[in-house]
Amino acid sequence: MSADLKKTIRRTRWHLIPAAFARLLSTALNVYLMLLIRDNLDAALKGDVGQIETVALPIVIAALLYVPLDLLSAWTKGRYLRFANQSMKGRYIDRVFKKDISEFQGQHLALYLSNITNDMNSIEQRYFLSLYEIMRGAFGAIGGIIILLEVHWAVAALAFIPGIVVAIVALRSGKGLEKHEGERSDFLQQYTIYVREVLAAFRIIRNNNLEKKVSEDFGEKSAAVQNKRFELDKAETMVLMRNNLYFSLLIAILMVSAMMTVRSGFVTTGGVILIINGYSDIINAFYSVSERLPLIRSERPVFSRMEEALENKRQDEETEDFSEFDRDLVFDKVSFSYDDNRVLHDASFTMKKGGKYMLVGPSGGGKSTVLRLIRKYFNPDEGAVLIDGEDLRYIRREAYYARLANVEQHVFLFDDSLRDNLTLYKNYSDDAILNAVREAGLSDFLSGLPEGLDHKIVDNGKNLSGGERARIAIARGLIAKQDLLLLDEAFASLDEHVARAIEKSLLALSGVTVISVSHVIFSDTAPLYDAIYEVKRGKITPRTLRPA
Repeated sequence: MSADLKKTIRRTRWHLIPAAFARLLSTALNVYLMLLIRDNLDAALKGDVGQIETVALPIVIAALLYVPLDLLSAWTKGRYLRFANQSMKGRYIDRVFKKDISEFQGQHLALYLSNITNDMNSIEQRYFLSLYEIMRGAFGAIGGIIILLEVHWAVAALAFIPGIVVAIVALRSGKGLEKHEGERSDFLQQYTIYVREVLAAFRIIRNNNLEKKVSEDFGEKSAAVQNKRFELDKAETMVLMRNNLYFSLLIAILMVSAMMTVRSGFVTTGGVILIINGYSDIINAFYSVSERLPLIRSERPVFSRMEEALENKRQDEETEDFSEFDRDLVFDKVSFSYDDNRVLHDASFTMKKGGKYMLVGPSGGGKSTVLRLIRKYFNPDEGAVLIDGEDLRYIRREAYYARLANVEQHVFLFDDSLRDNLTLYKNYSDDAILNAVREAGLSDFLSGLPEGLDHKIVDNGKNLSGGERARIAIARGLIAKQDLLLLDEAFASLDEHVARAIEKSLLALSGVTVISVSHVIFSDTAPLYDAIYEVKRGKITPRTLRPA
């Protein structure tokens, strides 16, 4: 485990304290009630009516206290598991967003989905819940030993024997389950990837009548997952059967020994009740340990797989600050490949501060790759991207992004107000927001909303048209008024009239460097660009476009 993961787990254990306190109260109440029952039974056998009357009321009160204490235990248990689950998922998401973008995009999204659903559920049920059950069993065992000490110290001493043996056996048993749990996690990951791909291809499957083929494949993969689950269950059952066998033999020996102490005259009849209750508590504790320790150990490969997915294998040290874009952006003999696919080769060009630039070229020619390199999503394989003379790979990402505004081709919208979707939860004046709305062509849309900027956007913008979504993305870029404004096919889903108007507004921005990737070229706006570059066959060359 990484130091960060260990720290998170230690923090969750602190939330076991309230649950432990609730179990301690329950244990204390059980011990007190058993002692009262012993005294009451012994008094009854002696015919001591006065003693019976003395302990009767405390017995009733103690019995009634079980209900609120059980409710308290359930509440603290739920609170602990909720905190553990939220802490682990919160840490995981935080670490995901610290992933190197190129590495993240090189991995399958379903890997992370499987980690945060299947694996997190397994960790909650098999690790955190097991810790709680062992804690509960430990308090039960302590209570049982206290009860047995009230009978005779020798009876209590005998109770330690199965505890040591069961703990050793349970720890050894966990080794056999690690392999199965790791394989099951791998199976679930591949299954999640497959399901996601099938759902993403829904239209293709329907349009080409592939339902039967997909159903057959789905059935085979589902059966494979269930078979692996069956293998794990079978392995767990064998481990528990073996542990319970050892455990039952030890308990039988202990019970025989305890009965011998009764026959010897050291124990009263009421003491027999204490022995039965004490050993019952200890038996349950040992059973919990023998069942839960192997489950905890089996989660090791799951933790390891999740940590491996979060690691950044390639990390350039970012040491340079960046306060503003002042002079120029230069591609200096840049080469870049996606695995074996060379996209850029020895590409060079320069963009000046405040200039307006367009990137054109064939589909797959590398236009979006140029933007990704400028966005610092990737670093060049060879050459350098220089901004004001500094190598972009060494500039601190957070400082650079503070001066960068992006309009992506695929727009993500939050289930929140229009205002928050425009500002991305940053503080801007209403004048700044309305100005961006006007320049992005959203004024008519806004005026038609009864709630105005408080209009609720739902389900990633399902209550908006494609054009409205695109204009919101453009308004986001305009409202920030950053040094660099990058647009990736920003006008693709807009009608021509709106696209022309927005493009003219962007090209009129003073002091803002605009870099636009687009296959939509208008004859009246093309001359307004300082330069138009064609990205083709790995090269970036300036060109003059004929008016469309």
